[in-house]
Amino acid sequence: MGKDVPVYPQRERLKTRQKWSVMNHVMLSKGTIVKTLAGLIMGVSVGLAASALYQDRGAGRDRHRFPPPGRMVDIGGRRIHLWTAGTGSPTVVIVPGLGEPGLNWSALLPELAAESSVVLYDRAGLGWSDPSPWAGSALSAARDLRRALDGAGIAPPYVLVGHSAGGYIVRLFAAEQPDAVAAVVLVDSSHPEQVQRLPRSRVSMALTILRSRLTPLALRRLAFDTGWSEQARREADARRLPSEFVSTRIAFDLSDRQRRTALREMAAAVTISPVQVRRRAASLWAIPLTVVSSSRDDPLSTDATAIAERRRFYSVWHPLQVDLLRLSSNAVHVVAERAGHQVHRHRPDLVVGLIVDHIRRVQAKARMTS
Repeated sequence: MGKDVPVYPQRERLKTRQKWSVMNHVMLSKGTIVKTLAGLIMGVSVGLAASALYQDRGAGRDRHRFPPPGRMVDIGGRRIHLWTAGTGSPTVVIVPGLGEPGLNWSALLPELAAESSVVLYDRAGLGWSDPSPWAGSALSAARDLRRALDGAGIAPPYVLVGHSAGGYIVRLFAAEQPDAVAAVVLVDSSHPEQVQRLPRSRVSMALTILRSRLTPLALRRLAFDTGWSEQARREADARRLPSEFVSTRIAFDLSDRQRRTALREMAAAVTISPVQVRRRAASLWAIPLTVVSSSRDDPLSTDATAIAERRRFYSVWHPLQVDLLRLSSNAVHVVAERAGHQVHRHRPDLVVGLIVDHIRRVQAKARMTS
């Protein structure tokens, strides 16, 4: 009576050991997780560093392998590449579409150069031109072009040719220097209202940007260099370039600088560039204008789904092309049959012919006034 209840030391010691065993197991598990995460982070870091090094060396090698074929014109601390050919006046100035270098129009150079002077324009960060912190907007590209032409001593009059988003740039150029422009050719040109009329364009552009950002260029370069993938070559071949420039185009497609600029232009195309055009280039007055549009059926659309999608798109796109005729009191509309958006690839004969018509009209007018 009055004594304490006896304690069972062995049972308590067992509980204590079990408790410490659980704690040790948890601590070991945490340590293993930390070490695993640290190993993963280190592995990813090493992989990214190796990837960046491989990409940087590959891009540097490409720059030495493919020197610029044209003139590098200093416009104040950076250089713009103008690929020139032919002689005489007027000078045809070609501004390619979204994210595209002048190289994409190289197949048309020989025929155009036989008629007069021709310039293929590489915007900042594209082709051989130096990058720029202001690259992307149509207005900055138009002003770079003006400075480059002035710096190269390429005098007006100019026949401006703008494909797709390049149409924004030639319109802004003409708006700021109308007296220097003898004619304008818009090749399936972008329209500043297309973002509102084609609501899926924003989503499509955003997905394109996201996919591009998530695709490591170093892996694409490695796949191409080792012969594991021919995707880069297939994409270059699809542009229908002269055979001697296919490898150059592949190098551009595997370039970080080219991709960054293309993505910036895509973003600007659905934000700032249409606003710039609406505010600053609402008219071309009486400047001779030819609007060249793609046809309803793209020759590359082969399956039923693609054909139906193209026709839905065209039902909005074609009226926008017709609306571009309002820009000038001296405008002509030409629909390129059997041609998709890349009219200059599908119907180079038609595009060259329309540009040459303007060249000869300008030359005839010059002879009459001389």
